[in-house]
Amino acid sequence: MKNSKILKVLILVIMFLLGNAISMYYWSNGTLGSMRNVPMFIMILVLIYILMQILKRFLYKEKNWWDWLYYIGLLIVILPTYFASENNLSTFQLMTDFGSLVFVLPLLFDFKKLVQK
Repeated sequence: MKNSKILKVLILVIMFLLGNAISMYYWSNGTLGSMRNVPMFIMILVLIYILMQILKRFLYKEKNWWDWLYYIGLLIVILPTYFASENNLSTFQLMTDFGSLVFVLPLLFDFKKLVQK
């Protein structure tokens, strides 16, 4: 059982680092080009985050309401690629800045739940 907790903490830490890296990209870049042409390494980080989320669900059968919040983050990554323009840049910048935090928020809930156990 102890190994299970260590594995869960390791998964959460990796996901937390990935979520922070994704959020930092969107917080540091606010140009139309950076929103529409997301670098491949950010997309790879998003893919690894998704795989870690799937692994977490496979290993731990717990179903929490906040486990589904990362879908909002995925939308935040994809929507500006297709719909951002010079006219609505400020709206999409605000949306990506705060929406990318959704990659980190559920992990904080998981950490809190893990500490309470």
